[in-house]
Amino acid sequence: MTHYDKTLGCLIGAAAGDAMGAATEVRTQRQIQALFGGWVTTFQKPPADTFGRCNEAGMCTDDFIQARYIMEAMLAHGGQATPAAMKQAFQRWLEYPFYANFTGPTTRAAMKAIFNDTRESLQGELEGDKQSVQIINGGNAAATNGSAMKIWPAALLHPDNLDDAIQCALDIARFTHNNLLAMSGSAAVAAAVSEAFSQSASTESIIAAGIYGADKGLALADAQGAQEIAGPSVGRRIELAVAIGKRHRSWQTAIVELSDLIGTGLHVSEAVPAAFGLFACCADSPVDAIISAVNIGNDTDTIAAMAGAIAGARHGAAAFPADYLATLNRMNNFSLEALASQIVT
Repeated sequence: MTHYDKTLGCLIGAAAGDAMGAATEVRTQRQIQALFGGWVTTFQKPPADTFGRCNEAGMCTDDFIQARYIMEAMLAHGGQATPAAMKQAFQRWLEYPFYANFTGPTTRAAMKAIFNDTRESLQGELEGDKQSVQIINGGNAAATNGSAMKIWPAALLHPDNLDDAIQCALDIARFTHNNLLAMSGSAAVAAAVSEAFSQSASTESIIAAGIYGADKGLALADAQGAQEIAGPSVGRRIELAVAIGKRHRSWQTAIVELSDLIGTGLHVSEAVPAAFGLFACCADSPVDAIISAVNIGNDTDTIAAMAGAIAGARHGAAAFPADYLATLNRMNNFSLEALASQIVT
């Protein structure tokens, strides 16, 4: 399998997971089945009571679009996650028509600090926004998955190079999620995707790379002055999630236990481990990795985008149905093939 095939596979997997998961986001597994008449296995228009209600079926949300902007800005800046590149990427995000629908609390706080953006978001008020005192650790509210969801550019620019992918992930994360746990989760996903490009990559080596990334990312983030923040270890919870995923023969049962024991919410120590657990359960099928994440409930688009990026890089573009690429390109005005070619050139 060529470098281009794996790169395009990562792009398709991340974008398809995001777009498909936008329809099920926030709901429970039971609510998903009740609304859609069973499990969601195709692109669906997000219902009117979700963040993605502005989208049509097959359209992406912030999970992929922010990452695309970051990728394109880094390509324009010599492949580096410089402050100028990141500012360019997020200036584009500020101008996105549905910014308010999709911008999560940690990214919104960064946009307020960097760009003096004061628009309200549909995703709730930041903890501490109305406090008259500065709460220690920012109230521990910033350890979210909003950086890990968009971190695949770090890996695609550093394929089969874990340490460089991890450092690049930290450089990207620092712009919006400069705290130990969010950066640990970002490094975990970046390392896993980077390892998927190794000629000797396996399910086990990709999982091991993710755990290595979580632990090394945490240590480097600490050494580089990231904010200390309370919360569970991303690395140890990846280990737990993978053990859960491996003991299930079917994703339909795995999603129940992963949701109950790991969680599938906004916190980085839930969403990132859940994505690894589903990757472990669906090791042979990137489509199943995405569909399982789409139906696991809660932050489905983010978990599906991460699981899709890892599994897509592992198996390549040909592992997805042809209509995935066609739909994503048509509905989002993308040319993922052209972007993949730019990345590998």
